[in-house]
Amino acid sequence: MKVFKFSPSNYTEAYKSKGYAFVKDGVSPAFVAYAQKALEAALADQQASLRNFKFAGKKQQFLFEFPADSDFPGGVFETVATVAGLPLDRMTLCERHLKVYDSEAKSNPPAHKDRVASQVAVGLPLKVSQGSNLVLYPNHYLEINPFNSTAEWRDHLDEADLPEKVLKDVEPVYLDAQPGDVVLFRGSSIYHERRNPANTAVLYLKFNAMRLDPIGEDPSTPVQRKKSLEILQSSSDEELLNSVIEVSPRLAQLGRYYTRLYWKEVIQANVWGEKPFTLSEDEFRIMINVDGKRTVRHVIERLGVPEPEYLSYVPRFRRLARLQGIDFISQGPQQ
Repeated sequence: MKVFKFSPSNYTEAYKSKGYAFVKDGVSPAFVAYAQKALEAALADQQASLRNFKFAGKKQQFLFEFPADSDFPGGVFETVATVAGLPLDRMTLCERHLKVYDSEAKSNPPAHKDRVASQVAVGLPLKVSQGSNLVLYPNHYLEINPFNSTAEWRDHLDEADLPEKVLKDVEPVYLDAQPGDVVLFRGSSIYHERRNPANTAVLYLKFNAMRLDPIGEDPSTPVQRKKSLEILQSSSDEELLNSVIEVSPRLAQLGRYYTRLYWKEVIQANVWGEKPFTLSEDEFRIMINVDGKRTVRHVIERLGVPEPEYLSYVPRFRRLARLQGIDFISQGPQQ
């Protein structure tokens, strides 16, 4: 089953110039029907609601599962990467939510920006109430939200810079997307919202080419984590030196904090849903030199460590992998 039935190259230029693409009748009828049935099943089973993403008086959200016979991930990733002009080999699905707006949802809520991982937001309407539209502000205030949530972006703004203030006199783009249509836009940089959303339902898929999946919704993320632990447990330190490593897709951020103990500096790593853990300065330098292509050996070399000391650094990589700061994505050759 194909998810999309349009030629993505036809929309690359529009997305590049405007920051969004609106494709009428761009989703296969079979997939729309499947997603609508999935929505009905989710609503019948309220236990399936994503409670961490329940917005009282606004909407419910449910995790969406692609059908086994669909062209996800290959065909879906290729379509989104082509439209957005992103590298296919780095494409990551960071959200796959069925969103159902409550009957009492506000008709004109303030616009917002998605989390940093939502480099490309893809909306597939499944049920649209009369007068409901997606509104975009693709030409104003396009700074990327660097935070891991919409709320953090809003909280960092001065009152005068809130979207309801700065966009007050800006005419948005109104998109009357109906079931079967698809909208792709820069979710983390373009202010957007749904007007008159009550009782509307949309499947939202959010992508990036940063290998960033903080809430672990790309099906490949737990597979990669399992493989990483297997490599970690079965490999000697010598073998790990030749293993390729990647920053964990679930690592949300690194931060330097200055405590009240005479402003002593502490470095912390935050993995979504996990307890933050501290990093030494050496471990911080390791993290920022991992790119998904280098081996442990290459990263240590970049740190300027003398070769005779390479093995002494491997325990640092083991610790970071156990705490989900990094993943081993290939096993080094046996000695």
